[in-house]
Amino acid sequence: MTETGWLLTRKRNGDVRGQDFRGLTKLGKLTESKHWEAANTLLMFHQEQAKKLEAGGFYFMAAVALGAALETALLSFFLIEWDEAHGEAEIPDKVTLDDLILAAKQLDLLNAVKFQEASNTHSVETVIREIQWMRNNLHPAKALRQSFDPSSFDAAQYGRLRDIYGAVMDNLLHHI
Repeated sequence: MTETGWLLTRKRNGDVRGQDFRGLTKLGKLTESKHWEAANTLLMFHQEQAKKLEAGGFYFMAAVALGAALETALLSFFLIEWDEAHGEAEIPDKVTLDDLILAAKQLDLLNAVKFQEASNTHSVETVIREIQWMRNNLHPAKALRQSFDPSSFDAAQYGRLRDIYGAVMDNLLHHI
C-alpha cells in the first residue's frame, strides 16, 4: 500500500481494501469487470508517480500526477459501477475531469466524508477543484493567463492537495 493517496488492491474473494497515507482503512465490494484491472493499474501508476515526485521535492509535478490519479479514480468508479448495473461499458472517447466532477456531484458521491483542515471542515465538493486547477496549470497558456509560477508551489500546498485527494477517495469508497 502506498503512503500517499489510496491504493486499491483486489483480494481473491473480490473484496477491495483501500489504505491512505493517514492509515484509514475501508472495505468495499467490486465486481469483476474488464475495466477493473486496467483502471487499477493506471491508478496505482499515477499514485506511485505522485509519491516519487513528492519525495524528490517536485511538488508541482506531483500535483499533476495526483490530478491524473483523481481523474483515473473517478472514471474508474463510474465504469465499474456502470458495469455492475448495466454490463460492460465502452470507455468514452472524450471525457474531461470537469465532466467527471460534475457527474460525481450530481450523484452526490462527494458528501459522505468531509475534508478536514486544522481549523475547518469542508465538503469535498467545495475543494476538489483545487486539484483540477493545479493540474490544469500544466498547460502553458493557462499558467500564463493565471500568472502561475510552478516553482512557487511548495510541500505545504501539495500536502493540502494530497489530503483533498484522500477525502475524495474516502467518499468514493463509501459508495462501493
